[in-house]
Amino acid sequence: MISAAAAFLTVPALIAVPARLIEGCSTWIAIAGGLELLSAAGFIVLFKLVFAAPISWRRTTPAALRALGASTVLPAGGLLGPTVGVWSASNEKPSLSELSRSTVTFLILANAPAVVALAALGLLLWLGVPSGPHELALTILPASVAVALLTATWLAGHSSRRQASRPSRTMISRALAMPARTMTDGVVEARALVTAGNWRLVGAFGYYAFDNAVLWAAFHAYGHTPRIGVVVMGYLVGSLAGALPVPAGLGALDGGLIGALVLYGSPAAPAAAAVFLYRGISLSVPVVLAAIGCTCGRGNRPLHIAPHRPKARAVPELVTAQLDRH
Repeated sequence: MISAAAAFLTVPALIAVPARLIEGCSTWIAIAGGLELLSAAGFIVLFKLVFAAPISWRRTTPAALRALGASTVLPAGGLLGPTVGVWSASNEKPSLSELSRSTVTFLILANAPAVVALAALGLLLWLGVPSGPHELALTILPASVAVALLTATWLAGHSSRRQASRPSRTMISRALAMPARTMTDGVVEARALVTAGNWRLVGAFGYYAFDNAVLWAAFHAYGHTPRIGVVVMGYLVGSLAGALPVPAGLGALDGGLIGALVLYGSPAAPAAAAVFLYRGISLSVPVVLAAIGCTCGRGNRPLHIAPHRPKARAVPELVTAQLDRH
């Protein structure tokens, strides 16, 4: 709400934005495009970890690219995108319950680096370590929310497991049991992947960090770059508007980012120009990559969802390849 109001108040200052869009430095625009490609590579690595650990990169990548495109353009893409990618991998559809569980896992892991960065940078800004705003509402408040979210997610599996062992007596509790179990299993799987320390977890960090760096490069393209704390906090707080169920976040995410950047101290016109460039790159690159993934077609060998996770394994593998060896 605050970001949207700030964006509305900056409208008079946005008259100069068209000129800035024309004057953008081509070198920095190319760098921004390269950073978005690196972010997409992080998405592919994380997708393979969660959905296709035992499957070859050649089979995984087209499905991951389709998932990336769907995550970018669909409303609630964070939930729907991975599902689209896995379901499009073959004609034989996986189990919905197992797919839902690992989609929750993917969503948690994909957003965890941003939440950690919000908590850490909010605290550091309040302490005055990097230059930037130091008001409690702009630093400690979002940092506290991030810490609370991380703690609740980490502990959710334990408490939900204890509650799941109790029999459901009412119709409502029975109806909610399946979604609650899916969420619980997703949290447990995410925690298992984190504690196992698989190197592919760097994909989650790359997916977030390089996308944030696209916004930083977009500011450079127009010759006015705010302090790094402003860019990062503006990105993190403004991206919350992307949770609204709007296709590709059009309007909502743009306004949220501009408003948050202005709120943290960036001038309005450079912020708007940088956000429009960032959004153009962050939308076009995944869509082009998804189109490339679609041209690869579906695999001849279907992806099957394992009906149960082996209890002896620390890290569950959701997808197993059925290979025809003759």
